[in-house]
Amino acid sequence: MRAMRVILEVQWGKLASQRAVITPGGSLRVGRTELSDVVIPHDRQMSGVHFEVSWDGARCVVRDLGSATGTWLDGQEVREGEARNTSWIRAGDTVFMVFFEGATSHPRPADAPEVASRKEKARDALLAETTPLFALLDGARAPRIRELLRESIDEHRSLYEGVQGDALGEVAPYLVRLSPESDLFEKLVDEGWGQSWGVYLTSERPLPEVRRHLRRLTMVDAEGEAKRLYFRFQDPRVLRRFLVMSNLRQRAEMFGVILEAFLMEGEQGEVLRASHAPVAP
Repeated sequence: MRAMRVILEVQWGKLASQRAVITPGGSLRVGRTELSDVVIPHDRQMSGVHFEVSWDGARCVVRDLGSATGTWLDGQEVREGEARNTSWIRAGDTVFMVFFEGATSHPRPADAPEVASRKEKARDALLAETTPLFALLDGARAPRIRELLRESIDEHRSLYEGVQGDALGEVAPYLVRLSPESDLFEKLVDEGWGQSWGVYLTSERPLPEVRRHLRRLTMVDAEGEAKRLYFRFQDPRVLRRFLVMSNLRQRAEMFGVILEAFLMEGEQGEVLRASHAPVAP
């Protein structure tokens, strides 16, 4: 069994969602200058080397490193304190969260044989993809989705931005690049397949480029509507209908030059795969 890791995540501002991972026996120093492991250069209230987070596999310790403005752990100023899963740290004007990898379990009844079989086939089909695999998850479907993302080392970002994006955080679509170094993929299939939690896609591009492309697809013009509407293609039921009804040009715009394929659950839990189609002459 893999040893648990600790994730330190920036919560707001220019570097929101930036994450750093601490392995057992490791530590990270955070500050404004390059002398730190995690650099927050724009925060003028943060010292050059402000605080340290260390993890020995059992305890996560936060230490102030003689900063000018102090380090706050869960609302209390500390020289040294123990952080727990979902603890928050404030240094200067920046807030961080601490998450323990896979800390929150979700006991549930065993699947019926036919359901277990569909999930196994889905797992095999997704793992058979040779291009890097991403998941686009619908935060509105279940609070468990955000919990799994917070407690994983996988790089992920909401497709929404700014103040409105923060306000819609509970229902936003989240793009995650699935890493073979984490257990997130197994949990998504085991807990979410058949529940319309999201869709999967493949791309050779890095997460920021994939996200930029998908963000352009989130708002659409609808006939008879004065305002643009959210296109919830992170819902496999919506994406299935769109791919069936779309013409070649619409399909080409959906994939662009960024995406290779979408994979999603069908109505009976089977795996559906849709790949890029060229625009008709």
